[in-house]
Formats: sequence, C-alpha cells, structure tokens
Amino acid sequence: MTPILHEYQTSPFSELVRAAFGFKRMAWQSVIIPNIMPKPDLVELTGGYARTPVVQIGADIYCDTAAILAAIDHFQPQPSLYPPPLGPLHKVMASWAGGPQFMAHVGAALGAMPEGALPAAFIEDRKGRFGLDMGALARATPHLTTQALTAAHWLDASLSDGRAFIGGADPGHADLAFYSNIWFVRGNPFAKDTTATIFALPHLAAWYDRVAALGHGAKTTITADAAIATAAAATPAPVTGSIDAPFTKGMAVAIKTDGSGDAPSTGTLLQCDPTGIVIARTGDRCGAVHVHFPRLGQIVMPA
Repeated sequence: MTPILHEYQTSPFSELVRAAFGFKRMAWQSVIIPNIMPKPDLVELTGGYARTPVVQIGADIYCDTAAILAAIDHFQPQPSLYPPPLGPLHKVMASWAGGPQFMAHVGAALGAMPEGALPAAFIEDRKGRFGLDMGALARATPHLTTQALTAAHWLDASLSDGRAFIGGADPGHADLAFYSNIWFVRGNPFAKDTTATIFALPHLAAWYDRVAALGHGAKTTITADAAIATAAAATPAPVTGSIDAPFTKGMAVAIKTDGSGDAPSTGTLLQCDPTGIVIARTGDRCGAVHVHFPRLGQIVMPA
C-alpha cells in the first residue's frame, strides 16, 4: 500500500515528511490540500484535525509529524529514522525543533514581511486557529531571530567535529526537523539577511546540502476523492498499544491539539500510551478509519 501525504508545497512540516520519503527512497502519493480552512476532505478522514500535513496509509490516518515519522519508519524500517547512537533521542530533539524552535523560525521567516505580503485570508485563518498576531510577531521578530540563530550556531558547532549528520554518519528524524525549519526561512525572500547569516556557518551549510540531497522519493499526485476512496476500500491495521489510566478502552473521547483552535477529533479510544493515541471513527465517505496521534501535545478529553 502506498502512503498518501495530504500537504501543500510551502508547509515546512510537509517538507519534513517529503524529506523522510526521500531518505527512505519511498514511492508516495500527494494530495494537495488548502492552506486555510475549510478543509472538508481532510476532516472527512481525521474527524476534526486540520493541521498540515496528514499521512494516510490505507484506512490509518496519522496526524502530526511525530506520529507520521514513526508510522513511516514502521511501514519501511530500513534505513531507520532513529539510527544509533541517538536512537529515540532523535524524537526529543525533533520535538524541540518542532516546538519552540519552530516558532522562532516562524518569526525569523515571516516577521519582517511587509503588510500585504501574506493574503488577508491566510492571516485571519492563523489568527483564529492559532492566535497569530502579525503586529505582535513583527515586534517579537528580533528576539525570535536570535533564538533561531542561536540554534543554528549550536548545530554548526555540533557538526564541527566532521560528522555528516547530527547523530553521526547517518541522518535521522532530528536532522529532518532542523532542516525543515531552516528550509522555511530560506524560502522567504524577506528573510534573506537571516538566511545569509545562517548559511555563513560552514558546517551547517554543508549539512543542509546533504539533507536536501536526500530528495523527496518518487511522488505521484492524486485527488482527495481518490484518497478517501482508498480509505473506504481498506481495513485499519490492528492496534497493539495499551491504554493508560485514567482512560479505558472503548470510551468515547475527543482529541485536541494543545494550542490549536481546530475542532477536536472524536471517536472510540483504542490506544493511549507513551507510544501514541489511536481512535476509531467512521466517516460518511471514508468509512471506518483509525486516526493516530502522538501522545505529546495532544489533549485527551471524554467526549
């Protein structure tokens, strides 16, 4: 079964997943989704989660890159996204890159943009869903840029011993997470001064080129209708995880991403442990699906 990435081109988290496919040399399918709400075809699959990206493998729907990369690694174990010596520490570093460091890079990328550079509909969408205030972001940009540049210096220093990637000879999840942040800044012409400062760091610049050279694998584009039909024709994979107290198997729950204004995804709880959350739900068009989330960053509430 071919993984399906629900994405849009300028999403840095989509780039992270595309790079993971490249690292794995995988064939995958792309569904281009809107970069603002509404996203009815995506929500048909997730039940509410509307962030980008989402990966679909048959009737299993994976939300958030933490769950997505674990699923990709399970789907095709070699080469591993969590190679030694770091192993699971790749997840710790990627969580920092995708959390506070992501916001720092958002400021570095977008804070200096002149008024009108972003569509008004995009700004209103991010304001309503994530509390984005472009005025406040512009005021915070000098501080946020220093945070992104400090991380760049740390990365350059880590690579100065001659290692090819963060953990040594082999790339992993952490490399892709830091790479996608810098990719986002580099892609914004209004951040050219910050980009120049980052790429003046020689070890970082060479590392970035090595990660970019992994490519994106073999992509084909399909429609949202085709992806939904794929889910409807498939059966979700068995769930092997456990359920930690105070939750119980089969209870009705709502899963909401911390800090998001999106509607929660509701369903029947099948798993809730440190390895992830899984709910079962049924959509009008997609049929029975399992929706997967990472445990970190997700609020589990009785429905």
